[in-house]
Amino acid sequence: MAQTANATRHDSHAPTRRRRGPLAKGVAVSLLVHAGIASAILGAAWGVAVVSKSADTRAPIVLVADFADPAPAPPREPDRPSTASSPAAAIEPAIATDELAARLRALEQTSDAANPALDAIARRFGALSPAGEGAGETEAPIVGRGASFAGLVAGTATSVAYVVDASGSMAGSFPAIVDEVARSLARLDPSQRFTVVCFRRDGAVALGGDGALRPATADATREAVRWLREGVVPSGRSSPLEALRVALRSGADCVFLLSTTVTGPGRHELDRAALLEAMEALNPRDPRSGARRATIQCIQFLEEDPGGALSALADAHFGAGGYRFISRGDAGFDGGGFDEPRVDEAEFEGSRDAQGNSP
Repeated sequence: MAQTANATRHDSHAPTRRRRGPLAKGVAVSLLVHAGIASAILGAAWGVAVVSKSADTRAPIVLVADFADPAPAPPREPDRPSTASSPAAAIEPAIATDELAARLRALEQTSDAANPALDAIARRFGALSPAGEGAGETEAPIVGRGASFAGLVAGTATSVAYVVDASGSMAGSFPAIVDEVARSLARLDPSQRFTVVCFRRDGAVALGGDGALRPATADATREAVRWLREGVVPSGRSSPLEALRVALRSGADCVFLLSTTVTGPGRHELDRAALLEAMEALNPRDPRSGARRATIQCIQFLEEDPGGALSALADAHFGAGGYRFISRGDAGFDGGGFDEPRVDEAEFEGSRDAQGNSP
């Protein structure tokens, strides 16, 4: 009887074991499939992360401008592999550039209405033609492109802010500084935008009241020079921080800071460390690319700063070549004024005409 009962119990479990066999196999197959899918997803995510990381290592684009010639530089051909074995291929870029210049020249000649944007493109390719017959004027060639006032290369900035020292220490030299700003403004391209901000007393005064960027038309640059000469009276002692804040808030790619000494023991002045610390907050580096939102170049007039605040600021926010000191002798103050005569309205208009800028 006992043997019969045991046999019965064993027989009753046999179907269960047979049913569990296929079920276990199905679970195992499902686990393997899901594991493969998970591995594929993780692999794809890792690949995207690697690509993103490698893309972040590319050198950031830095926009700069030359104070003496702030107009954008002509476009450069990208570096190409050597094609010395193929003379035809070697001269192809030059031919393409010549053809483009010819087309621009023809388009400019056949255009009835003035087109500042087209003129700006043509100037960059050196293809701007003389004015139409009967106009009595010709476009003067642009000479000295890339000549450096601040020791800089020809620029690529599309928007420029001029931050000008209007403190009491500049009272005697402010008109000459305005002349330098006027010469730089006259060389802006109509495709660029600009603003001007002065610092004095305990704050900043900006062109138009808010320091907003505006197209560099002849009317706009003429208005800026008139405002500097008639609407700004140097007074007090001042820190450039508020003016720099306004300039950076405008969205300018490039900032020119023109001053004498911006640090000292005065109530409104900072020491070098405080200035650099404040500017790190105003114009920080991008944590991924390392580039700053804007470049800041400094031009120091008349008196050299023993603390080197402006040169340190330029080094930190531009790099090598972003600082220039102009002594009294270089500026011509030993002889009673700048070597170059004051920029009057006629000279300013002539500079704009030579640059090809329109109202």
